[in-house]
Amino acid sequence: MRKNLLLAEHLTISSVVLFIMLGAVFASFSLVEDILTRPQRYFSTELSSEEIQFILVHISFVIISVLASYIIYLVLSLHTRTEITVFNTTKSLAASLEQFVKFYEEAPVPYIIIDKSGKIINPNKAALRFFGVVLEEIKEKDIFHYQPEEDKDRIEKLTRYYKGNIPINREEVRIVTKSGAIKWALLSIFETKDPESFARTGLVTIFDITEQKQLDQAKTEFVSLASHQLRTPVATVKWYVEMLLSGNMGEFSPKQNDYLGTVYKVNEEMIDLVETLLNVSRVEIGSVRVESKPTNAIDLTEGILVELSPQIETKKINIERQYDDNLRNIESDPKLLRIVIQNLISNAVKYTPDGGTVAIRFKESLGENIIVVSDNGIGIPENQQNKVFTKMFRADNAHNLTGSQGTGLGLYLVKSIIEAMGGNISFISKEDEGSTFTIKL
Repeated sequence: MRKNLLLAEHLTISSVVLFIMLGAVFASFSLVEDILTRPQRYFSTELSSEEIQFILVHISFVIISVLASYIIYLVLSLHTRTEITVFNTTKSLAASLEQFVKFYEEAPVPYIIIDKSGKIINPNKAALRFFGVVLEEIKEKDIFHYQPEEDKDRIEKLTRYYKGNIPINREEVRIVTKSGAIKWALLSIFETKDPESFARTGLVTIFDITEQKQLDQAKTEFVSLASHQLRTPVATVKWYVEMLLSGNMGEFSPKQNDYLGTVYKVNEEMIDLVETLLNVSRVEIGSVRVESKPTNAIDLTEGILVELSPQIETKKINIERQYDDNLRNIESDPKLLRIVIQNLISNAVKYTPDGGTVAIRFKESLGENIIVVSDNGIGIPENQQNKVFTKMFRADNAHNLTGSQGTGLGLYLVKSIIEAMGGNISFISKEDEGSTFTIKL
């Protein structure tokens, strides 16, 4: 680098000197001509005109010779200087490339270069350690087919994304190693070009999250076990409180009935929480099985509205229905679909002010069954909308709502179930104006 700077400085100075010398020569042409023709005008000497002219011609010849020699030097040394520049530049690039290759090979994160079809070209050492293989065992293998056979749909999706130039960024995948062990990883693929052939390649990065997943699974299994253990006592409490409230065990004073009513209400909330925790744990463990059968989505919804009628009547919520009869007989899992619809309508009623409106619309479009639940409630702040489907999330304005309680698990559960059923969910919302959730199955 230092040599290149010195060479560039040398060329600059040489060029400047050359331009100055040439400029001086051209500027002095008229003066030299006048001196040669009338030397006595400029020199006070006893020399004859012929002698002065000879001296001047000699001096001019020397100057021109020096200038010509300098130009010849620049011309003759141009090739050599160019070669030196190219050599130094090439050497610098080679050193940089060698440093990059060393960094790539020794990086602690698994990196893999794949070709345009997804076949492995060049894995680094960390990638070989991750898969538990040597280079010959992994080269030319398809990167996407190191996933379990049961993840076939995901394999096809990622393959389609890569070949279609759709970005793959931190996709959570399972990868099977040489020993048969299954590891969890965040997979990203960045499009690159081969420096020699300019062919399309991909740079794969793999972040091992197996330990994190195992911890999450252990926590989920604990929650599942604890929830199962809680089901029996809360159901027993409910049964006994209902017996007491019915009057079969004797009459109670109004105050005692109020206390029993409070116990019943709190116990109902506990039952809802236990059921939610159980459903979340089932989804995360992967024990949820979608059992599709003919399902009447309209009857399911009407049953949910009957259950929620106390809240709806207390808040004087107006329920608008717009049903497409095609949804009276769709292929779906009725238990899972009921959980989804119940959560959406319950949220709409909970976060809509007194006298507000909740609209439920069913329709069929392009072979998809669409369920839309909208309200004119408190809405979701724009800066928090990216967290709506995350676990334990409740918007700030929901926290501030008097009398509103929630686990922050409902929409997380809804999204997980919808995806397990092969559908998708989306929403639009504006704070203080309401929200609209759309499910496509």
